Amino acid sequence: MGRRHHDRVACCNKRRVLLSGASLFLLCPALACAAEYPTRAVKIIVPSSSGGAVDVEARLIAKGLSERLGQPVIVENRAGAGGEIGAGIVARAPADGYTLLLGSSNLVIEQILRKDLGFDAEHDLAPVALIAVGPLILIASPALGVKNVSDLVALARQKPGQLTYASFGSGTHAHLAGEMLNAAANVDLLHIPFKGGAPALLAVMGGQVAVGFVTPFTAIGSIRAGRVSALAVTASRRLPSLPGVPTMADCGLPGIDLELWSAMFAPAKTPREIIVRLSNEIIAVVKSDEVARTIENRGAFIVTTGPDEVSRRIRLEFAATSRLVKAVNLKVDE
Repeated sequence: MGRRHHDRVACCNKRRVLLSGASLFLLCPALACAAEYPTRAVKIIVPSSSGGAVDVEARLIAKGLSERLGQPVIVENRAGAGGEIGAGIVARAPADGYTLLLGSSNLVIEQILRKDLGFDAEHDLAPVALIAVGPLILIASPALGVKNVSDLVALARQKPGQLTYASFGSGTHAHLAGEMLNAAANVDLLHIPFKGGAPALLAVMGGQVAVGFVTPFTAIGSIRAGRVSALAVTASRRLPSLPGVPTMADCGLPGIDLELWSAMFAPAKTPREIIVRLSNEIIAVVKSDEVARTIENRGAFIVTTGPDEVSRRIRLEFAATSRLVKAVNLKVDE
């Protein structure tokens, strides 16, 4: 009786071990893959055209990340629909760490303003690492004849509804910054959206629009060459690369404080081991002298954090941006 009982217990224990192992294999095949990751090329999706700030960051990161992972890291541009196309591709990709997104603050404002997105940025994407933050910069056409924000506000009040401002798209942070300026300064600048920062810059440079909000990356060369005037940055601190350009608060408009960020994302449910590995490697690449210097020279601040801090930042930004959008009644132009 005792022997038979002992055999039955041993058999049951063995069966439990086998079933447990089989369950882990069936339910968590990604765990084995995570230990070996990566075994092939990794792809970084950039949801904008080549040559922009995020694209340049992606290519810098890809080079260093490839060296650290020992596998090719490829950058693929999938522009369109305000970044929705590229972000959607990553949100629907296998959660195995081989398809990443270098996204930006646009993910937040798109989610707030566009209710028909094919994905949910908070739930369908897993943050990996924060890369950098940076302001927008208010630029003016030399033909406008204004030297600072005070001159612009005075002129706009003399000509209500006649001056225009360019943004890099309807429903973007540049659009939001323009409406915040209207509200804070009690002026009526008319919004003219463009399909990207470069076209917006060219329109300001050519005098087709009076002023514009673009990224420092887009405008820094033209500012230094004197082709446009830099009036202010939308941040609480001046840029080391443009130390002579004041903040909006310096100009008497402290409420206009917008800093955009860039961060790496993976599909939701990517194994935590892969997320942590990628986060550590990407942060090491971004902090390297060459990459950090290049990003900072183009008008951004290196601010690297891991996935949990990125998640917290996004939650806070959803709340803050929602309040701003409601306060200025921002809507996507049809």
